[in-house]
Amino acid sequence: MKKISSSGANGLLIKFIIKIVFITIIAVSLLSLLISFVFTKLDLDLKYLEYASYAVNILSAAIVSYLCTKSFKNNGFVMGMLSSVPLIVYSFINLIVNGNNIIHFFVKLAAVLVFSGIFGYLSTKKQKKYKVK
Repeated sequence: MKKISSSGANGLLIKFIIKIVFITIIAVSLLSLLISFVFTKLDLDLKYLEYASYAVNILSAAIVSYLCTKSFKNNGFVMGMLSSVPLIVYSFINLIVNGNNIIHFFVKLAAVLVFSGIFGYLSTKKQKKYKVK
């Protein structure tokens, strides 16, 4: 019986984790910078920041899962959901430090998991390309 080698799996997992963390940091920082710029230029009320944080979390989950799961051939939905773990940890720390509402955290958690799963699936989905003559 042929032995299955998993020596390359550790390197793949470490690269996946490093890629997730760096892209999450970059995506959240840039989207937060964009939202804060919009809020200051339009002089919007700060009570809308809670809803803007939904947009930041969902967009960063979509970006991270799409970019990080491209290298996988299958299980895109699960790998997309796994790619959102640093974002979930960030949101949980934000909940503890800022004392936000726990309901908003669970809504963000559900939205992040769903969107990261969908975009992870879309990045690994192979489409047959048809040639038109």
